[in-house]
Amino acid sequence: MGVSQYKKNKPITKEEIDELYSYESAICKINFETSGIGFFCEINDDDFPFKKALFTNNHVLNKENIGINKEIKFEYCKEEKSIIITENRIVFTKRDLDYTCIEIFDTDKINKFFKIDENIINNKDSLKNKEIFILQYPSGELSHNSGTILDIENDIISHNAPTDKDSSGSPLIKRNNINLIIGIHIGGKDTESFDNNNNFNIATAFDVIIKDIKGQMSTIDLIYEKSKDNDSNNNIFGEEFVNNNKENIILKINDIDSELIGKYNLKEGINNIQIIIKNKLTNLKDMFYKVTSLKNIEKLKCLNTKNVKDFSNMFYGCSSLSDIKALKTWNVSNGNNFEGMFYGCSLLSDIKALENWNVSKGNNFECMFYGCSLLKDIKSLENWNVSNGQYFSNMFSYCSSLSDIKPIQNWNVSNGQYFSAMFSGCKSLSDINSLQNWNVSNGLFFSGMFSYCSSLSDIKAIKNWNVSKGKDFSGIFYECSLLSNIDKLLNWNVSLD
Repeated sequence: MGVSQYKKNKPITKEEIDELYSYESAICKINFETSGIGFFCEINDDDFPFKKALFTNNHVLNKENIGINKEIKFEYCKEEKSIIITENRIVFTKRDLDYTCIEIFDTDKINKFFKIDENIINNKDSLKNKEIFILQYPSGELSHNSGTILDIENDIISHNAPTDKDSSGSPLIKRNNINLIIGIHIGGKDTESFDNNNNFNIATAFDVIIKDIKGQMSTIDLIYEKSKDNDSNNNIFGEEFVNNNKENIILKINDIDSELIGKYNLKEGINNIQIIIKNKLTNLKDMFYKVTSLKNIEKLKCLNTKNVKDFSNMFYGCSSLSDIKALKTWNVSNGNNFEGMFYGCSLLSDIKALENWNVSKGNNFECMFYGCSLLKDIKSLENWNVSNGQYFSNMFSYCSSLSDIKPIQNWNVSNGQYFSAMFSGCKSLSDINSLQNWNVSNGLFFSGMFSYCSSLSDIKAIKNWNVSKGKDFSGIFYECSLLSNIDKLLNWNVSLD
C-alpha cells in the first residue's frame, strides 16, 4: 500500500470540538468477548431495507452473539442499554469487510444519528489528504483523535489518526462535515506507540458496506412452516405469480431444490418450504393470491419494490394476515395498480405501515381494502396523494367496522371516474360529512356507492356534488334502511344529455 507523507493539520477550533462532542448520543461502547465501539447511523437510501442502524465491527459483534433472541448490551450515554435481536430486526454481518449492521427501531430510543457521506460513493479518491476525526469511547468516556486520510486501496482507507485501546468499530468522520460517516475503524496502534511517519490505521470505506448490504438483498428467503391442517391447501405463492416469475424464484422443499410445479401445496412429511426470490421483480401481481395460511411477511421488508408498477391482488384473500409492518419502508412510488391488494384480509386492522407510502402514480385503487372487516382506523391514509386515481370502486367495500372516514376528507379525487360501491357494506358508517368537498365532477359510475350502509341516515354533505357526467347511479343507497329521504339531492344533475 502506497502511503502518502504525513502533513500537518490545521488547528482544531473549540466550535469544531463542541459540534463533534454533540454526537456523544450517537456512540456506544460494546462489551462482549472483544470490546469495541458502535455508532448509530441514518441511511437515506430507498433501496436500503431500513432507515436506522447500529454499526460496529464483525470482530466485536458476529454471528455467535447476534442470533435470534440474543440480547446486545452496550453502554450508552453513561448508562447500560440493550436491544433484543428478534425475528423482526434485520441484521447484516460480513467477516471480510469486518462490519456488523443491526436495524434500530424508534422504540429503541436512540437520540442521535450520523449520516452517510453520499459524495464518496464511486468517488473515494476524493478523500485522499482530507482531514478526519475518530470518535472513541474508552472506559465509558467520549474522546477523539484527528488525522489525515493517507490512501485508499481495495476499499480500505488508511489514515494517520491515532486510536485508543478497544476502539474497534469507531466512526471515521470527515472533519469539515462532522455529521458524515466515511468509514469504520478496524485496526491500528494505541496512542502511546503510534508513529505518524511510519505507521497507519485502517478502516473499511462506508460506501462499500452499504453496497455490500444492498448486494445481500438481491435474494430474499421466505420460509413457511407446514400447515397443521393437512387437508387444507397451503399454497406458498399464488399460482399465477409463480407461473409469471419462474426465472426469479427458487423453491426448496426440506432444503432440497425442487421444481415449481402444480399448486405448490405443502403435503404430508414436508416440514418447510423455502422460497428464494431474486430481487428483480417488477410485477407483484397475485403474489400471495388466496394464500389463506399466510401470517408472517417479515422477510418482505427487504424486498426491493422501487421498480414495481403492479401490486394488484398481492395479498388477495390472505385471511390469516394481520401484521403488515414489514411493508412500512417499501418504495411504491412507481406503483400504478393497487387493485385488490388487501382484498379479503379479514384480520387486518392496523394499516399504519402504509402511512408514508407515495401512491402519487396510482391509477387503480379498486377493491384495495375490500372485506377488511376489522379495519376501523384509516388515519394512515390521510396524506395519500390519489390525484391520479381514476378507479375507486369497492375500495372500502364491506369494511364493516369502518365508521370514521374523516382522514380522507382532503383526498383529491378530481380524476376519479369509477366510484361504484366504494363504501358498500360499511354498516358502521353513519357520517359522510367528510366527503362534502370531494370533487367528483369527472365521475361516471356511482352505482351502489353507499349500498348496505345500514347506519347512514344523513346525506346532506354531498348535496352539492357535481355529478353531471354520471352515467350510472343505480342502487347508490340500496338497503340504507335509516335513510328516510333524499330530498337533499334534488339539485343533482343526473340527466344523460
